[in-house]
Amino acid sequence: MELLFPYLNFSTVIKIPNQMNKYYLILVFGGISFGTASIFIKLSGMTPSALAFFRFFVAGLILSLFSSINPRKILKYSLFGFLLALHMITFIISVYKTTIIDATVLVSTSPFFVILLSRFTKFKNTIKDVIGSIIGFLGVILINYPLEIGYLIGNVIAIISAFLIALYTTFLSNVNEEPLLLTSSIYLSSSIFTFPIFLIQGFGKVNEISILSLLGLIFLPTLIGHTSIIVASGKVKPQHIEIIGLLEPVSASILAVFIFNEIPTLFQIIGSALVLLAVLYILLSSSR
Repeated sequence: MELLFPYLNFSTVIKIPNQMNKYYLILVFGGISFGTASIFIKLSGMTPSALAFFRFFVAGLILSLFSSINPRKILKYSLFGFLLALHMITFIISVYKTTIIDATVLVSTSPFFVILLSRFTKFKNTIKDVIGSIIGFLGVILINYPLEIGYLIGNVIAIISAFLIALYTTFLSNVNEEPLLLTSSIYLSSSIFTFPIFLIQGFGKVNEISILSLLGLIFLPTLIGHTSIIVASGKVKPQHIEIIGLLEPVSASILAVFIFNEIPTLFQIIGSALVLLAVLYILLSSSR
């Protein structure tokens, strides 16, 4: 958020107990904005590669206005761009192959992969991390109950997407770079990887709704959502980043009610409450 509004000091607007909590607040905004991604994808009708390419290319160009385009940095952080591109394409495919709720929930299993990958980071697991993940996991199970066998392929792709973003978040926590330059370099790198696939798949539907949906995808879940992860990376445990990201299926489910008339079941409501409880638990434990 501060990258997009560099002159706005959030700590003067909202009382924040310590420096660390500022990054948690940014992640909460990002987690909520992630929930709009599946909505915009579903509305757009564009191909997965077109959405991924334009999403990261335009976002990278916008952020480069505040820093610069550095080809060496784009090459240096190409692994992150590759992982993010794969995550995004698989997530978009999963949204088309299954329900919005299933796609967002299964992609949100990423915290559990991050915990398994924690040995590769400077942040180690604690009992609080495990408790928060278990609460969130129970919420994920309830939101996704019962599993629709007819959507099995989309659900499997969503889990693969979750693993890819877990790898991305885990390795990103070890990077020490100026946030604006890092973010624009990763986004532009991602666009390079998705461009060849875009040339093969083409645009898909192109109309007013698809263009507006693409713009929404760029400004909300990308510039606010994914950028919040990069800003908080190295400052917040990757486990916590992904647990707060569980806000995505909650906000997506709420939006799906009004836009697609996808009424949540009792299990989904209880599961969403558990996810919110997990996020609240992480926020409170981090402020102590």
